[in-house]
Amino acid sequence: MNFDEWFIVQFRDVLSEPLITDDGICDTEIEASLNGLQIPLSIRAYFRVAGKHWLNTNYNEWLPLGGFEPAGDHTIFMNENQCVVRWAVRTAELIEDDPIVYQAQPDKDPLQWHSEKMPFSRFIIAMWKWVLTGESPS
Repeated sequence: MNFDEWFIVQFRDVLSEPLITDDGICDTEIEASLNGLQIPLSIRAYFRVAGKHWLNTNYNEWLPLGGFEPAGDHTIFMNENQCVVRWAVRTAELIEDDPIVYQAQPDKDPLQWHSEKMPFSRFIIAMWKWVLTGESPS
């Protein structure tokens, strides 16, 4: 799958938020930010085409690219805006193209991960659609 193109189409057709060149982060900057951390192709593509889009800073909080947090056998990439939920992928799946996203409530110790039943590419678009419209992700 060409994730770059898929995200461009999703932002335009599903979110009605067409992307422009300035919304993306160049590969060189992504690589420098990662400090050697391997991330899935879908997350890399998302940052390449939409990493600077206003949605990324207006509601839920992305962790910095080089600052994704290990938490047991998961790696956290985003926090819900009221710190009610944290989202992650399984650390072992960072090498996959488009891993399933999991959520956990930060007040549980240890964190109890539950599948969002969507790979990252679908999860991020469903989440932004909910933010923009209030429509529940399908």
